[in-house]
Amino acid sequence: MNLETFFSSTLIIENESILLRPLNIQDIDKIESISYSKQLGEFGARVHNRNDLADYFNFCLNSKRDKVLYPLIILKKETHDPVGLTMFGNISFQNKRLEIGWTWIGEKFQGTGINKICKGLLLDYCFDILDLRRVEFKIDINNLKSQKAIEKLGAIKEGLLRNYNIQSYGRSKGTYVYSILKEEWKIQTGISFVKDE
Repeated sequence: MNLETFFSSTLIIENESILLRPLNIQDIDKIESISYSKQLGEFGARVHNRNDLADYFNFCLNSKRDKVLYPLIILKKETHDPVGLTMFGNISFQNKRLEIGWTWIGEKFQGTGINKICKGLLLDYCFDILDLRRVEFKIDINNLKSQKAIEKLGAIKEGLLRNYNIQSYGRSKGTYVYSILKEEWKIQTGISFVKDE
């Protein structure tokens, strides 16, 4: 696999209840229906109206064009109702690693287990299809909810990147780096996460 092939592909990652597919500009109306909430982390803090959302979509789609981020919309499979967004980034096929992040889940879907199912599908894809050795996650020091969620998946906290990002609320004190290795994922889960729990 190389970046050109990866970014030109149409990724479809799914199970019986969730579908992840490439984000496109036509999704803006669907996504708008679950946007504009303070409960959406950094996305919610930055996106307050249609203009902000259009800027966000331009950022996502330009990042894909530039082979920096691969944005995926998360949909309920049966109804195609939007659930949220997630992305692959910091991709190095030479080193067999990438980062999963930039994720937000609509407020009404939070706490339902959908994020865990999505992360499981993405991790299965990374390790089983892309044959990667390592998947990374970066989480702001103040985002305790996401830290707990990723730790429940078995991710290892590797360290703190001090003064790493400037968030919507100002300068962050740091970002934690987590990772899951291929052998850890299969041992930790014991099963594939493509099935709902």
